[in-house]
Amino acid sequence: MEKEDKRYNEAKRIARNKIAFLKHFMIYIFVMIVLTVINNVTYSGYQWWLWPALWWGIGVFLHFLVSYVFRGGSLKKLEEDLAKKELERLGDGK
Repeated sequence: MEKEDKRYNEAKRIARNKIAFLKHFMIYIFVMIVLTVINNVTYSGYQWWLWPALWWGIGVFLHFLVSYVFRGGSLKKLEEDLAKKELERLGDGK
């Protein structure tokens, strides 16, 4: 029963991270559209909105990697996984 609770909590954490990414992405898109409109209405000679789009886009991409590619992992989870691997290695007597 405890193992099922742990798996459920893990699945819930991953789902929360994916939802957080989708919210982040939607806000990013909305703000970039607003910045593009402001830029092109006030002065279309220099596309300054590309700079925030680039830097914030890097953050959105990293959020995507954490949420989908690394299955919503966190540094704490990574630390736990590495500690388990080290315990296994030490247990083998190598």
